Amino acid sequence: MALVDPVGPGPSPLYNPGYPSEVGKAKEAAGLRRTRLDAQLGRFRDAFRRDPAFEVFHFLPLYFPQAGRTEIFTALELLAGTDEGIPRAPSARTAFGLAAVGSVLTTPGQRRVLGDFVLALVDEWAEFYEAQWHGQAGRRQEVEGSLRTLWGDQFGPALTPFLNGVGMPGGMVVLIPSIGAEGRIFGGSPQDRGDNVLMVAAPSASAEAPEAVFSMLRELSFPLVRQVMEQVGVTAGNPNEDEILAARAAIRSGALVLEKTRPENLTQYQRFYLSQIAESPPSGVDLASAFGEAFSLAAEFEAALRREISATFTSGGTGEKVL
Repeated sequence: MALVDPVGPGPSPLYNPGYPSEVGKAKEAAGLRRTRLDAQLGRFRDAFRRDPAFEVFHFLPLYFPQAGRTEIFTALELLAGTDEGIPRAPSARTAFGLAAVGSVLTTPGQRRVLGDFVLALVDEWAEFYEAQWHGQAGRRQEVEGSLRTLWGDQFGPALTPFLNGVGMPGGMVVLIPSIGAEGRIFGGSPQDRGDNVLMVAAPSASAEAPEAVFSMLRELSFPLVRQVMEQVGVTAGNPNEDEILAARAAIRSGALVLEKTRPENLTQYQRFYLSQIAESPPSGVDLASAFGEAFSLAAEFEAALRREISATFTSGGTGEKVL
């Protein structure tokens, strides 16, 4: 999807804007011919933008957290070949995802497009991405190892009260090269506090591992932020502006959580998010002030957000998921 529709339907790009260019250069360096996906990018982009039901593709991997690539493609091919209803899942690990996608893509036309898209993805893996994936394994493992150490030694213990307070003490974090500032979060079942899935941008080097944690904090803050927006009655006036406001508040929320848990990482967090919007503090303005100005919130909203975050640290870990 980062190649087909890197912007997506919302006000901010759902993927790293530079990713399609990176893929193009990698294919050129490998002397690769035009793949089936390359040949159909325009067709898929038009189809997905015409029909909002295809927005499910931007989140589809979240619904198959335990399934492998072959399992997912097999399940989607089965759905594509079924004109009506939802077929029996080929495995327990694909049952939820198959039902989720099948309940959105319900017409024969939608499922034909799904089938063509899956065929293009299968070809893309065989022709290009498999070699790319294995070729980057060493760097990927190095980054993941650094992140595990960082989480286990520093951030995990410090953030445990917050994670317990929002009902997300465990789950899976997936690092995705194609994702940019906009990650993904899926809370799973309200009855299962450990089935959560977070997808954030993959750091390009071990030294950037904290940035993945900062992105996690932002994604974890979204459900909390939306709950506070509803409580306070804060609205920007239309859905797109409301999403922009929620994104700004989620970044501020992450900073408020760090103030309580890892204040020594706060300036690094602030600098990281200022860099995401290509800003640096003007001459004579300190980092904290520049950050507060760039991600400003109404006083009432910020006060309510502070109260809600404080409440997560005093809930004793008995709170339900914030969904």
